[in-house]
Amino acid sequence: MKKQHLNNCPVCDSELHIVKYSCPLCQTSVEGDFKLTGLASLRSEQLDFVMTFIMAEGNIKEVERVLNISYPTVKARLKDIKSALQPQESDEELMLLLEGIEEGDLSVEDALAQIEKRR
Repeated sequence: MKKQHLNNCPVCDSELHIVKYSCPLCQTSVEGDFKLTGLASLRSEQLDFVMTFIMAEGNIKEVERVLNISYPTVKARLKDIKSALQPQESDEELMLLLEGIEEGDLSVEDALAQIEKRR
């Protein structure tokens, strides 16, 4: 039985990255620093919720019934998952904006506008 992937370190809870993929058939391996994206980046409880939501065909009343939770809880979980799936500003992009502000090439307002535009 295959184990489900881990998103966080079981010791310190920091984000894990995949460093090796391998093919069991031909033994090909690809090594690097791969980050989980999309649904694969969700925690197991978030994935369980998504599965329930899909099986209920998006019917919130059915999700409430199956999970025995309230409407506001369903909406909060959907919002949490939506937030987890949205791409985040990379540290490098933010550093470039901060450098632009520090060097006087960019105003704080312009930097904030660029961040907002990327969302």
